[in-house]
Amino acid sequence: MLPDVDEGAAPAADPLPTEIPSFVVGRSYSRREEITGKFGGSAQSGIAPSRQSPAIFLFFGNGAQHGYHDAFDELGYLSYVGEGQLGDMKMTKGNLAVASHAKDGRALHVFEMKGKGKPCEYKGEYSCDSHTIKRGLDRNGSERNVIVFRLIPVSSTLRRELDDMPDASDDSATTDEAGQADFSKLREAAIAACQPGAPIPDPKETVRIAYQRSAQVKRYVLARAQGHCELCEKPAPFNRKSDGSPYLEPHHINRVSDGGLDHPKYVGAICPTCHRLIHFGVNGRQRNDELRGRIAAKEAALGGEDSL
Repeated sequence: MLPDVDEGAAPAADPLPTEIPSFVVGRSYSRREEITGKFGGSAQSGIAPSRQSPAIFLFFGNGAQHGYHDAFDELGYLSYVGEGQLGDMKMTKGNLAVASHAKDGRALHVFEMKGKGKPCEYKGEYSCDSHTIKRGLDRNGSERNVIVFRLIPVSSTLRRELDDMPDASDDSATTDEAGQADFSKLREAAIAACQPGAPIPDPKETVRIAYQRSAQVKRYVLARAQGHCELCEKPAPFNRKSDGSPYLEPHHINRVSDGGLDHPKYVGAICPTCHRLIHFGVNGRQRNDELRGRIAAKEAALGGEDSL
């Protein structure tokens, strides 16, 4: 059973609506005027956490002279080298921000630099699924440990987010026909899935884990909703034909797009109408901020900030 949560008192709204960065894949943007200059963040670093919005901007394209060799594979996943030009790379500062982006509710926006002072091409929104440690050379030619992040396009896990049927390859899927696993265990598993993990050397393993993590977050937020939209509070409009459970959709509060790994504190289970209203309605930004406040209040009542 779920702990009692006070649904009566509406959470306090943010003083101002939170601006979520929105870019078009393939279009070029001025870093100074349209990216870090607009949303905040370092004007020079390859990893630039925004100071004004829940986003981290990642830049690549001209770091080969410092031992940075970022590359896309045949599946469209990006191997992105962390920051640090001298000595072993450490999981601190910008590197830690990337590894912890789901826990911190920050979307990762990737840009390719085309030359000094030139606009950067937007490659899309990504999720950091894992990282590896490789041996490489630093700026002075000394051998050192290099952090390489594996970034997955959020669009690649959208199918799993909204899929009505359980994935047969999902080892963590619940098989108990009595209904649900214990709610506290669902919450614990979802939160644990979003913590920065140890290096994972096998790319195939990272893909499998990405789907399982996404499923764990989805399973928990649907249980938390108790069959009611977490924005309008109305009952789900219908039940799933697969298992008879109330149909609600996961929505990533701090993202323009949906899909990919995120933290339960930043994912709401909402009805299709509210989902489309947020994405396409004239007051979608305000309703998204309202949902953010509601989820924050729920999570604080369920476990407090320390458990997140």
